[in-house]
Amino acid sequence: MLGLIGVASNAVGEVLTDSYGNKYEIGGFLKVEGGISSTTPKIVPKEASEYLRDSRNAFQPVPTTAAVERGSSVSRLTMQQVTLGVSRETDSALTLETKATYRWRSPAGASFSNWFNQPDVDYKAGNGLESADYFEKLVGIGRPDLGNLRYGTQLSRSWSRSDAFTFPIGLSSQWADTGAGYGIFPEALRYTSPSFEAANGKLTAEITLGTNQLNTLGVTQNRATINNTAFTPGATRPMLAEVFLQYSNTQNLIELIVQSSSGARQSSFGKSALVGWIGDTDRFDLPGGGLSQSGKPNQTVVLLQGNHWPNPTNMFTWGVRHNQWSGSPSLCNYVTVVNGQSINGCYYVDSGFNYGSSAQNYQGFRARNFDLLGGWSHYRGLWTYTLGGVYFGHAISANPIEWGQRNSALSLNMGLYRKLPEVHKGLGVYVGLSHANYERTGPAPISMPNNALLGPNSLYDKTGFGFTVGSTLVF
Repeated sequence: MLGLIGVASNAVGEVLTDSYGNKYEIGGFLKVEGGISSTTPKIVPKEASEYLRDSRNAFQPVPTTAAVERGSSVSRLTMQQVTLGVSRETDSALTLETKATYRWRSPAGASFSNWFNQPDVDYKAGNGLESADYFEKLVGIGRPDLGNLRYGTQLSRSWSRSDAFTFPIGLSSQWADTGAGYGIFPEALRYTSPSFEAANGKLTAEITLGTNQLNTLGVTQNRATINNTAFTPGATRPMLAEVFLQYSNTQNLIELIVQSSSGARQSSFGKSALVGWIGDTDRFDLPGGGLSQSGKPNQTVVLLQGNHWPNPTNMFTWGVRHNQWSGSPSLCNYVTVVNGQSINGCYYVDSGFNYGSSAQNYQGFRARNFDLLGGWSHYRGLWTYTLGGVYFGHAISANPIEWGQRNSALSLNMGLYRKLPEVHKGLGVYVGLSHANYERTGPAPISMPNNALLGPNSLYDKTGFGFTVGSTLVF
């Protein structure tokens, strides 16, 4: 069989072709990175935040600096990704394809048996190949004049394209991993049009419909009535639509992305998978008793971003993003037996998003904001010099509880990257110096997934500096 296969190699993978015309793609990357922060990270214990349904500490009193845990000012990251694909072009110009991509992190000291057990985005329960948290697992069919149709687990354009724009300038986490989008569609149907001429350039259009299974794993679905009130788990099926337009000419690459979803667990982690909302459960542990009711949550992101090349040695990166969330209360599952005794207790399986106090019956409040991206890259031989920043804006919300809507932040990064073709054509090393600044102490801006995304914890520190050194090998 090996004698029938020819190999074509490039910096982004290996493509092998057999004598029958089948193409086999093998690619991926390895990333190793270390960093040091000027501010020792302050970590709020889970007992004072997440276990009390409030990971942002909007409700709970912020523990004193003497009571918080202290993380290490030195960090380490090892990340790997592997893509395996098979495609075939028929005599009628139809291309059939199948592809799977898995990305994982390797914790320090991990044994080989646990090497793959920490996915970069964890959204499925269970072990084994079928339950793995794939980035992609799809089949597709296409023809140059008709476009491509793909079905399966796929990456959103709101995350993958944002990552492609900002990874080269060291701002991937700040831009791609934030906002109201979802990064992975566990089940999606996507149509991509062929490129066609438009305004002295090329235009491509795409639409994706995504969904996932009902999120019932964390909530008992057959629960008995308590206090003459029946439980109503009511898990909802998440539904999503994403429209993607890409325009390019000799000096510009411009992309518009609109993603809207309903019935999904709310977050501002733009890399998260589309996971269903657990439903409108009845709750008896509210202060003063009573029930918490909420409508089906929804969120939307509109993203316009691009690159501009005034000349071959300089590139400007820019982006504008509008985020919108409906808000959602924290939801819980009842624990009915503890040490053999039935109790009326509760543990939280959905921390909620931008919800009010007991006076508002913990209802979710709508919120919306704008974020901005700007960057510059200068190329000189094997060297690339970069400078960029992301601004997280205030949010408009009627919520009387401070979830970060009155806070803003600026993240800046200056970097230096060098290709190392002397060693391997896909190898490069980089260093970066970053600065983070919050407008005020308290919960981080609402379009950030947590209070410590930028390094310093916004509950305690307004500013911080960081130094990063790393290497990537693309194969």
